[in-house]
Amino acid sequence: MTFDYKHIFTGASVAALLGLATLVTTSCSKDFIDLNDPTRLPTTEGYSDSLSIQNGVTAAYASLQDLYGKSSANNRGIFVFGEIPSDNSFTVVSGERLNEFNDFTLVSDNPRVQSQWLMTYRTIARCNIILGRAGAIKLTDATRNRYFAEVRFIRALAYFNAVRIWGDVPLVTREIASIAEAYEFGRTPAAQVYTQIEEDLAFAEANLPVAQTGVNLGRATKGAAQGLLGRVLLTQKKYADAATKLRQVIDANTYTLQAAYANIFATSNEMNSEILFAVRYTKGALGLGSAFTTWFMPAYTTAQTTALIGASFTGQQFNTVDTDLVNTFVASGTTDVRAATSYTLPINPTATSTYYTKKYIDTPTTSTDAENDWIVLRYADVLLMYAEAVNEATGPTAQALDAVNRVIRRSRNLPVATANSTVDLPTSTTRETLRTRLELERRLELSFEGHRWFDLVRTDRAIPVMNAFFTRTNSTTRIDQNDLLFPIPIQEIQTNPILTQNPGYN
Repeated sequence: MTFDYKHIFTGASVAALLGLATLVTTSCSKDFIDLNDPTRLPTTEGYSDSLSIQNGVTAAYASLQDLYGKSSANNRGIFVFGEIPSDNSFTVVSGERLNEFNDFTLVSDNPRVQSQWLMTYRTIARCNIILGRAGAIKLTDATRNRYFAEVRFIRALAYFNAVRIWGDVPLVTREIASIAEAYEFGRTPAAQVYTQIEEDLAFAEANLPVAQTGVNLGRATKGAAQGLLGRVLLTQKKYADAATKLRQVIDANTYTLQAAYANIFATSNEMNSEILFAVRYTKGALGLGSAFTTWFMPAYTTAQTTALIGASFTGQQFNTVDTDLVNTFVASGTTDVRAATSYTLPINPTATSTYYTKKYIDTPTTSTDAENDWIVLRYADVLLMYAEAVNEATGPTAQALDAVNRVIRRSRNLPVATANSTVDLPTSTTRETLRTRLELERRLELSFEGHRWFDLVRTDRAIPVMNAFFTRTNSTTRIDQNDLLFPIPIQEIQTNPILTQNPGYN
């Protein structure tokens, strides 16, 4: 089906650029939500004191819930782009048009692409408003810089996702005052966007605290900025710089691997020692819960869902585990403890039952109101990225091998700091061998956390890996260079004609 948008004016996306959407004060920390006074600050007024700026910063964090997946925002989040196109996952849902991501049949009017764009620029606009207005408010330099650091971290995260999804994107770093002004922004070269991301994260690193505690738990930290900057540098193949930055996270000794893999994802153990940054959700009919439990769970019987999650909500199969990933776990061996958390079948499975991930299991109060956070960056990821950066820059080193070996040991339920000749990679490991092992370990360690597709693109492995996967699974689908980016939403191009489309899309 085709649509004629030429004469349709759509205000939502322009409003997102302008920041005209209401800033709703919600929370990244589950303790600093003021339930008795859910303050709402229109962006056109109210920025007159430190409290209004503080509330605006909190609203910027709240926008990350919409960006990473929330039903009330009609956005399914980063897993749509980071997992479904990969060999980890498939979706059986066609009404959501998520199947287009499976099959690489995306059309530029796909609502999931549109909603991600909208939430991206809404997030960026909220950050720009704070950066533009907090300078006039009476604050100490330390307080102002901390607020600026937090929203620059959030803006960098939003732009990093955007540039990996679409490539060249409009780079907006100031508050836009009019609709006419919004139409002046075309696509900025990705290299220039990356420069801004690096600048934002460098400022965040310099001005964020080492740790956040109490009511601030969940806000960005110095380590989160360093870790994200390391990933940004790695994505650009700035290997030596990435290795240096990621080593700083390791040497700080702020984070540690959880002893038990399953504990990383337990809702009773959120913001644990392994988490550098997560998008926080909280259940309780507050409008702040996550939907990942039921989004990812297959549509089993009431008895099955009650046995699985203690409630009878029907799963929606948005992010189902592909048997190819299951086979990879099986090949990893029965001692790999990650398998039990990464996938499972229902109780009393049928011949048509599909696997689902257990990383997001909770008992929701409603189908879209669960406790699960979305982990953006964790320490095991840092260790593996560090090893990759070192390997690409210089070849394997003792420190790089140790970083990988710690992750491997934990996957076998072994003490992470103690060498183990049975599972450790030997000192004779070659660059190519380590490169192959890192691809495998990242797939097994980080499955369903939104990384697999972006990992394959970053390492120039998406086309060969996915085409081999399609051959292996008897699919006629094949991908090429045009499939490495997603389409610019046609609604945006029709609204702002100076935007151009990515190659391969109408």
